[in-house]
Parts: sequence; structure tokens; C-alpha cells
Amino acid sequence: MPAATLDAFLNSYLGQPDEFRSAVVTTVRQLTQAAIKVRNTINQGVLGAAFAETRGANADGDVQKDLDVFSDDIFLDAMRRAPVALYASEELEQPVLLDRQAPLAIAIDPLDGSSNI
Repeated sequence: MPAATLDAFLNSYLGQPDEFRSAVVTTVRQLTQAAIKVRNTINQGVLGAAFAETRGANADGDVQKDLDVFSDDIFLDAMRRAPVALYASEELEQPVLLDRQAPLAIAIDPLDGSSNI
């Protein structure tokens, strides 16, 4: 049995298209693209190391690094292009209202484990 790809899974999940499933698929694809952007930045080595500086504390009181904020900005920007009403992040004090009419809300830790960097 061949390995399933995310795209194949999302296409099968979509099945008979309906508004909610389409919203989920669009959002997952945007999250995927954001994760790839963050990964590519980290993989740049020296440039990625520039993001290791600390900024203070996040909403949970954890040490917040520049890379945490950068990652959060990437994911927030991606969710602006998805059918998402609210974006809640460990890096933010309050959720961000994106589109009051959208069917989804996202809660995310954009870069779990950044203390390892």
C-alpha cells in the first residue's frame, strides 16, 4: 500500500464538497505552507540562529524568542488567507479576530520546543 500524502488525504476528506469541509481543507493547506516557511527559515542555519535571541515572556510565561514571534507572524498571516474567525496563539495575550463570518477558530503553539534552539 503506497504511503498517503497530505494532499491525497485532504482530497479524500473533501469527498462531496461542502462549505465546512472546504474550509477545513483550505485552513490545513495554509497551515502546511506556513510550517514549511518556518522550517525553511530554521534550516538556513546561521540566519535561523539570528532568531535565537529572547524577547521576554509569552502569554504562558515561557521565555519568548525572536523565532517564536517570527513563526507566529507566519502562521497568523497564513490564517488571514484561510476561512478562520479567531486566531489564538501561545505567543499572544489575546486571540485575534480575523473574520467574524468564518466557520473556524485556530489555537496554536506556532513553534513548540523553541527553547531547544
